[in-house]
Amino acid sequence: MVKVAVAQIKVTSKIDTNLRKILDSIDKAKSKKADIVCFPEVCLNPTYKSLDVSKQIKAIQERCKQRSIWVIIGSHVPAGKKLKNSVFLIDRSGKIKYRYDKIHLWISEENKITPGKVSRVIDTEFGKIGVINCQDFVFPSFIQKLSKAGAKIIFCPMYIFDFQKDADVLRKIPLVRAFENICYFITSAAFAPGTLAESFICHPQRVLKKIEHKEGIIYANLNLKEIDPLRKYYGHLT
Repeated sequence: MVKVAVAQIKVTSKIDTNLRKILDSIDKAKSKKADIVCFPEVCLNPTYKSLDVSKQIKAIQERCKQRSIWVIIGSHVPAGKKLKNSVFLIDRSGKIKYRYDKIHLWISEENKITPGKVSRVIDTEFGKIGVINCQDFVFPSFIQKLSKAGAKIIFCPMYIFDFQKDADVLRKIPLVRAFENICYFITSAAFAPGTLAESFICHPQRVLKKIEHKEGIIYANLNLKEIDPLRKYYGHLT
């Protein structure tokens, strides 16, 4: 059993303000005995400015070590003349276990962000997981590769704006991805002006928890032993 937390936090253009919110949320998640807490896409630096966030990342690493908790955190980071939209998986010891650079870019990102090239499954103390990023979640075959490689939890930080035409379908995708991959599918959305701001923790057969249009943290205990029997029952990914 692994206890996950999803922090739907207010994201601003001020990095140190965001950092304080992140550190406070890590403390709250640990107080509820969470094993891992997932934050929204680019929640450390959502701006398209080429800013060095290494000091802030180190502060998060240190808090992970102090609190003995895993964290998934996103930020724009410098990459030559452009940026990368990156997600960092930090373990209990404060080590960056994995960095994923967003592959599927939204229209407004294409001239500013250099896309990543590689996505893989990560071995953790609580099983194999996958980490994707926002727009990635509309590409089923991309996610299925992670499930076929053994991921039983897939985390998807998000910062969804310009969503008005797609709101109804976007709300349905997390549960659909959980079912079609027979995995836990978890989204953590940014709470900011003009964003959809809806986060989900999904079991393959149902929504376990969700938070809508406000700040807060949601929690769920995930029983990974349920996944293999469900995959056998549905004949998925064989």
